[in-house]
Amino acid sequence: MLNKLTKIKRLLLIGKEIWHNKRSMRGRFIIYLLSLVLLAGSAMLILLNVIGIVQPPSHDIDRFLEYELNTRTNDIKRQMNALAAHNIDLSQQLQNDIDRVMLEQGIYNNYDALNNNPEALTAIQQATYQTLAAKMQQAPASGALYLINASVNTNMLEPTYNGFFLKFTNIYSENTLFNETCMFRGNPQVARNNNISLYSTWQLELNVHAYPQADKLLHAKENNISQQYILTDVAYLKESWEQSRLFLMPINSNNGRIIGICGFEISSVYFQQRTKQANYKGYPLITAILDKKADNEYQGQLSNPASFVNSTIKTSSDGEHELFTAGQERFIGFTAPLTVGASEHRVAVMLPADSYYHLQRQAKMRLLIMLGIILLLSLLSAGYFSKRYVDPLVADLQQLQQNPDAPPQANVLELNQFFEFLQNHSEQQAEKLRQLQSENNQVQKQYGLAAMRLQEAQEKQKQTANQYIHLEEQLAALQNEIQQVRLQMEQTQQEKLQAQQEREQAQQQFNFAQAALEKAIEKKLESVDPDSYQMFIDNLATLTPEEEDIFNLYVQGCSTKDIISQLGITENTLKYHNKNIYSKLGVKTRKELLQYIELMRNAEH
Repeated sequence: MLNKLTKIKRLLLIGKEIWHNKRSMRGRFIIYLLSLVLLAGSAMLILLNVIGIVQPPSHDIDRFLEYELNTRTNDIKRQMNALAAHNIDLSQQLQNDIDRVMLEQGIYNNYDALNNNPEALTAIQQATYQTLAAKMQQAPASGALYLINASVNTNMLEPTYNGFFLKFTNIYSENTLFNETCMFRGNPQVARNNNISLYSTWQLELNVHAYPQADKLLHAKENNISQQYILTDVAYLKESWEQSRLFLMPINSNNGRIIGICGFEISSVYFQQRTKQANYKGYPLITAILDKKADNEYQGQLSNPASFVNSTIKTSSDGEHELFTAGQERFIGFTAPLTVGASEHRVAVMLPADSYYHLQRQAKMRLLIMLGIILLLSLLSAGYFSKRYVDPLVADLQQLQQNPDAPPQANVLELNQFFEFLQNHSEQQAEKLRQLQSENNQVQKQYGLAAMRLQEAQEKQKQTANQYIHLEEQLAALQNEIQQVRLQMEQTQQEKLQAQQEREQAQQQFNFAQAALEKAIEKKLESVDPDSYQMFIDNLATLTPEEEDIFNLYVQGCSTKDIISQLGITENTLKYHNKNIYSKLGVKTRKELLQYIELMRNAEH
C-alpha cells in the first residue's frame, strides 16, 4: 500500500515539474484566458437555456408539433360533439316518423312485420327523406344515413338492412348548405320523387359487414342513447372505391327496443378537405385519426395519404417522440387519445423523418457556427493580449539568464520585486533547507507509525483466516443437510410415480364408461327414424335468426315463459315461430322437438 502511495506521489511531482518547467508563460496565459472565456460562455449558455432563449435543436419542432396536435384534437372533438348533438335530434325525429308510418300501416310497435314488407319500408323512406336530408345539410359530414333492423328480403346469404344513405356529390365544396346530394342506398322511387340521382354503385339495402361496430350497435340490448354513439374504424364501403368511417347512434322504440341506427359519414376525402394543412418552415405536417388493429399497428384517415396508401402504420417510441413507419416511409410526431362515446381512437400529428432530421441538423449547424465564432474571437483576443503583456516579461527573463545583474526593462512592479528577491535568495534558501530537514524527520516518524499499523493489519489478516476455517466447517455441515434433503426428494418422486399409476387406472375406467355411453346413444338412435332425424339436422340451417334464437333457447332447456322473457316477445309471436320451426324441422309436437334436441345433444357429447 505504501509503495503504491509513494509511486503516485512521485508521478504527481513529475507532472507538476513538467507543468512548471516545460510550459511557457505565453502558453499558460493563453490557456488561462481561453479557460476564462469558455467558462463565461458556458455560464451564459446555461443561463440562456434556463430562461428559455437557447433550447435544444429539436425543441422548437417538438413544441410546434405538440401545439398542432392539441389544436387538431380539439377541432376533431368539436366536430364529434356537433355530430353527437345532430345525431340525438335525428334519432328522435326518425323514431317519430317511423312510428307515425307504422300506425298508418296498422302495424304499430310490430317491428318484425317490417321484414319482407316492401310497401311499409317504402312508406317509411318517403316519410323520413326530408328529415335525413335536412340534418345532412346541417352536420359537418360527407353523408348521412339510417338503417332499420329489417329487410325486404330476409333470405339473402349476407344480411342487409333497409334505410337511406345519402352522400354529397361535390365533396370539394366548402359550403354544404346548397350542395347536391345523391342516393348511395335506398329506394329509387324515393330518389325520383325528390329529384336526386343515384350513386354509381347504388344498391337497395346496405351491408354493414365492413363496419363490425355498426353491426354490434344495431343488435345491442342497451338503450341509453347518451352512452351508445360510436365512431367506427375506417373501412371501404362495399361496392365503392372510397374509404370512410361512420358516426352512429341507435334509434329506439317507445319501449326502449333498438330498432335501427342513424348517423353521419366522414369519408377520407372529406377529412382531407376539412383538415387545415399546416407547414413548419415549408415542410407539410400530416394529421390522422388512427384505429388500432394490433399491438403498435394502426390504420386510419390522413390529411395527406400519399405515403400511406393501403399501408399499415407501425408505431414505436424513442422515449420522446412517436415513430411512424408505413412501407419505406418514416415519420416522427406525437399522438393523443380520442374517445368518441364507446369507441377509442388516436389523433396523430407527424412530420416526415427526413424533414425532421434536416431541420434538426440546420439548428445544430447554426449553434456550431455561433460557438465557432466565439472560440475564434477568444483565440484572437488571447493572442493579442499575449503579445501585448507577455512578450516584455519574456524578454526580461531571457536577459536575467544572460546578465543577472542588469535591471529589468519592462518596468513591471512584480518583475522588479522578483529581481530584489533573487538578491536575498541565499539566506532564504538556507532557511528552507533547515525546514526541509525538519520535515524529513517528521516523515520518518510517520513512516514508523505506518510500519506499526502494517503489523496490526497483518494480525487482523490472521484472525480473518481463522474465521474462514470456521466458515468451511459450517459449509460441510450444510452439505450434509443437503444430502438428507435429496434423499427426501427421491422418496417424494417414488410417491409421485405411484400416483401416476393410479391416475392411469382411473383413465381406463373412464374410457370404459365412455364406450358404454356411446353404445347407449346408438341404441336410442335405433328407436328413432334415421331419415326423420337427418332431415331435422339438415333443416336447422333454414331457420331464420329469430327462429334460431328460439331453437337455441329450447336446446338450453328454457321453458316457454323463459323464452318470452329473454327475447321480449309475445306468446302469439312465440307460437307463430314455433309453427314455422315445427314445419321446417319436420316435427309435429313440442315433445317430439325436445326428443330430437336431446338426441342431438347426446350425439355432440
